Amino acid sequence: MSGFAHNLVSGTTTLSEIARVRVAISADQFFGCFAYATQSGFRVFELSVGKDFWTTKSRWLFGIDYGRTDPRALREIADRANTEVRIFDGRYVVDRTGFVPRRDFHPKVAMMENTACNKQGVVLGSGNFSYNGLRRSIEAGSATIATTKADFNEHIKPVRSVFEKLWKYACPLDDIAKNYEKRLADLLNSRDSKRSFKAKSPTRGFWIEAGYVTKNRGKDKPGNQIFAPNGFRSFFGLKKGKSSSTQIGEITFETETGPRVTQNYRENDNGMEKLTLPKPEDHGFGVYDGKVLIFKPRGKRFLLTAVERDDFELVYGHQLANVRKMTGGRRFGELT
Repeated sequence: MSGFAHNLVSGTTTLSEIARVRVAISADQFFGCFAYATQSGFRVFELSVGKDFWTTKSRWLFGIDYGRTDPRALREIADRANTEVRIFDGRYVVDRTGFVPRRDFHPKVAMMENTACNKQGVVLGSGNFSYNGLRRSIEAGSATIATTKADFNEHIKPVRSVFEKLWKYACPLDDIAKNYEKRLADLLNSRDSKRSFKAKSPTRGFWIEAGYVTKNRGKDKPGNQIFAPNGFRSFFGLKKGKSSSTQIGEITFETETGPRVTQNYRENDNGMEKLTLPKPEDHGFGVYDGKVLIFKPRGKRFLLTAVERDDFELVYGHQLANVRKMTGGRRFGELT
């Protein structure tokens, strides 16, 4: 048994501990129980553990309390091989106003097992299944490997037995997925409809939901290109070129971490526009998947911030105006 805390110098994180324990016992089964999941969590998890992880049988138990879990993350996990996803008290919570639970589901625990030699491991921590929780935020926890029955009974069974019972009565994702997606979208639409509208271009900034980010830099690296709606270029002060070139212009980004970066902005053959961003791992973002990208003018440059959806609503919700939605459901708009 060993304790750990996220440490930038050593590279120790909740995610690195999960990977370490998994390799140490050559786990062939995985059971993850987390309060909520985000697309950024899924992306950084998959990038870190590798594609071979999905040859392992994995079970996932998530909460949807307060609508914090991104349904797209649930779909991504459920679409992988050898996985089963269930939702704690899902049938009840999905029909509640604001997805308010009768009992909060708030664990952050990963349990692993080698069924051939009866080795088991568990990683307990404060980090949720998001990029921040798994890798970036200041989190702490403990990792335990049990190689004997006595170790298992003392250190792992008290935890595992509880979650096995919760799993037994949890709701299969397919039973509520469509309802959850619809009700969560309706909740966001209701908020957006009450927000202000103004005719002029923004003076304080603008934003767009990144959604799923293509792996344009290879399978082992986070992507840094997103598609934007036709005309999004006007927020950056760019105009459509008159030549046959697809390049519309260049954008120089500033971030809180890392150097300034100048990237191309292009037209895409699907009628949309392609925005290339700074490499997320070089600027403290880790991944862009599922996050909201915020752009604030700084002279001829733009300050880029990338935050989780819930954090965005909490910090910027009162500033949103002209909220619109792309065909695929991603939202974008202005900051007043």
